[in-house]
Amino acid sequence: MVFDLVEPIAGTGALLCCGDLRAETHPWLAGKPLPRELLAELLSLAGAEVGCAHVRELRVEAELLLPARFQVRVGALENGMRAVHLYTRRGEDWTEHATGIVEPAVVAETTDDGWHPLPPAPRADGPEPQVVPFTTTEHARELARGGERLVFADEHEATAVVLPEVLGSATPPLIVRAGVAYALDGNENAVDEPIAVIGVSGRFPGEIGPVPEDRGWDVSPRGAFLRAPGDFDAAFFGMSGEQALVVDPQHRLLLETAWEAFENAGIDPERMRGEKVGVFTGVHGRHYESLVWAASMDARPMPAAVRVAQAFGLAGPAVETGEACRTAVESLRRGESAMALAGWASVLATPDAVDSVDADPAEGAGVLLLQRLSEAERLGHPVLAIVPERPGPVAELIESVRRTVRPEPAEPIADLPMAWPLSAKSEAALRARATQLLSCLDTDAPADIGLSLAERTEFTHRAVVIGENPDEFRAALTALADGRTAPNLVLGSAAETTAPVLVFPGGELDWSSNELLEHPVFADRIADCERALAAHVDWSLTELLHNELVPDRVDVVLPVRWAVQVAVAALWESFGVRPSAVLGHGDGEIAAAVVCGALSIEDGAKVAALRARALRGIVGRGGAVSVALPEHEVVDRIGFWPGRVGVAAIDAPDSVLVTGDATALDELMYRFKADRIRVRRLPVGHAAHSSHVEEIEQLVKDLLAGITPVPAAVPFFSTVTGDWFDTTELTADYWYWNLRQPVLFAHALKALADQGCVFAEAGEPGGPRQFLAEVARAHLRGVAVDWRACFPGARRVALPTYPFQRERYWIDLTHSGSPASAARSADHTAA
Repeated sequence: MVFDLVEPIAGTGALLCCGDLRAETHPWLAGKPLPRELLAELLSLAGAEVGCAHVRELRVEAELLLPARFQVRVGALENGMRAVHLYTRRGEDWTEHATGIVEPAVVAETTDDGWHPLPPAPRADGPEPQVVPFTTTEHARELARGGERLVFADEHEATAVVLPEVLGSATPPLIVRAGVAYALDGNENAVDEPIAVIGVSGRFPGEIGPVPEDRGWDVSPRGAFLRAPGDFDAAFFGMSGEQALVVDPQHRLLLETAWEAFENAGIDPERMRGEKVGVFTGVHGRHYESLVWAASMDARPMPAAVRVAQAFGLAGPAVETGEACRTAVESLRRGESAMALAGWASVLATPDAVDSVDADPAEGAGVLLLQRLSEAERLGHPVLAIVPERPGPVAELIESVRRTVRPEPAEPIADLPMAWPLSAKSEAALRARATQLLSCLDTDAPADIGLSLAERTEFTHRAVVIGENPDEFRAALTALADGRTAPNLVLGSAAETTAPVLVFPGGELDWSSNELLEHPVFADRIADCERALAAHVDWSLTELLHNELVPDRVDVVLPVRWAVQVAVAALWESFGVRPSAVLGHGDGEIAAAVVCGALSIEDGAKVAALRARALRGIVGRGGAVSVALPEHEVVDRIGFWPGRVGVAAIDAPDSVLVTGDATALDELMYRFKADRIRVRRLPVGHAAHSSHVEEIEQLVKDLLAGITPVPAAVPFFSTVTGDWFDTTELTADYWYWNLRQPVLFAHALKALADQGCVFAEAGEPGGPRQFLAEVARAHLRGVAVDWRACFPGARRVALPTYPFQRERYWIDLTHSGSPASAARSADHTAA
């Protein structure tokens, strides 16, 4: 998907399309300017959102280098066409890279001499060239020998030049990119590159013994047998009990051990969907199928490698082979696979599975996750071992890995609270996960465990444990395992992952802890805000925050709160939380405007400081009272003081802020208390959002006349208008009305909630621990969080793999002559 955000700009007929261009996903463009054709493609795709996919004109204004966060603004429809502008932002600076005009794809003939795709060059008779996806250059050669006419890219180490012959034929750039990507990944220069083992998992039998009673046969007197090979977590892999019963136990073992191999490598298996990961497996015959057939059960035979690839959504080769490791290595070196799973499984399901010449038959399963060494090192994956030049059986390689793995030394980390994210597909599995981790605290540092947990898959049932030392984590894990709560344990569930609306509150400043200043991200952003404020104030922001002594002056409190909110938003971003929209309460909209990209930090500081300075002109005559009543009741009751008080903010369905003359508010409080209505006086001496503000209207507009709002990278929901707002209109006039009009906060929250939005707050968090708790609560509501930010300097350690909640699925024909699945609990077995 090109755009991660497509939003109409309210009341304008325009559209904003935002997205990321990253070198990781476009490696052939790393360090190169984006070609003119791809700039045209971005404008075309944006125009397609409103039915105008044809690029009529294109003007390149500046080079665009990756990586970049970009936005395309599609203007309102005029004469059947729309103007388009492509921007990127680095730091606080915006750059316009391209402008143009788009129109519907089917248009009348025109004599316009603007940009158009070049016409195809004259060519000899014969089939037209095709840009086709191919997995290796050998594949392409086969196509050419079959009569296809191909045009190849000129390959280099990290980029590719598409020949003009391709672009001249007006081939859609998206197709060109696909072909180039395959060509690059299929680099034949990697023939001799070492192959690394980056993940491993296995199931191995214990000592030689008799045939277990649960098999239903005892032809062989002795063997090496797995304990309960029929046990399987069907629900985890999306199977019903009936479906699991007909799947070969060898396949089930490979599914579980493949998942564990990814986890052992610190890779989220869900992120591998659609990636070029090959699967190469071997199994010990298909003897379980004879039980399925004998039971007259409906089953669809499938090779084990195909079953694993389908279950994980992998897009690489899927091959069943007796030489899984060697075949996987060859696939990696040919570039067919970016990673490869090499596995083997053996379950002796029937007497036919026992080789007559094998005195001691054996069972087991093992999976290796392999990758080219250079890629493993580049991506930071653990290198557990190097595959020998002539790789042997998977089981022997796993044993070699076990003997050679050594932990890396840990680096010192910051002395701050940490948060461990735990998740599972069921509550029982989540409790089992807590039990597993208790033993890890005896051998590994909390930060190392936390970092390793942060790389695991996120499931529906979630918990976050917050602590600074092993004792805190042990107490919370014990409570979770026992089904109890704990002060540092946050529990919940989330159906899907989403980006939140970041909310910037107004009201009182509650700065009670300077511990956040120890966090480098927060401290750096506070320093940015202090530099921006320096031109407008005569006090030091960092000094006030360090001393926890913010004077009770409106011209100090409001700029300080603005700076704290901007810095807290930076903290959220450091945890990977990028908002889908921003929402501010009253003066909280100033921070929201900076964070969404509508105002520079310098303009934000100017609005916060100079507007607060203007408010000093009305201090001493007004005040604010919070009333616990619905809006319509408050409006009815305050009619007793016409022109002296008014509704300043609707904070919640049953909470309204009233501002106005101080003496009228005294009378209001007396009368409301007599009627047993809850009221609270706020510690402010001015009446924002009241007629008092009209006295400073011209002053505010004059002070803020020089600000220059721009299109935002993130949508802005206004609590002045109660709707989405075009951020180019956040001028001095808007900031006056933001101060004068009622704050429609409750209306805005409801409107966004009705659209399915979730919320995260960028207010004064109260300290690192309280901030982590807020992030944890957002995570449990479905907000995607990168918890690695908690663990600077930590190292990855081997943790127990997912606690599969197994039940027995085994066709037993010996007792009743009909198949049966004996369901029972099963212990989790890790490699």
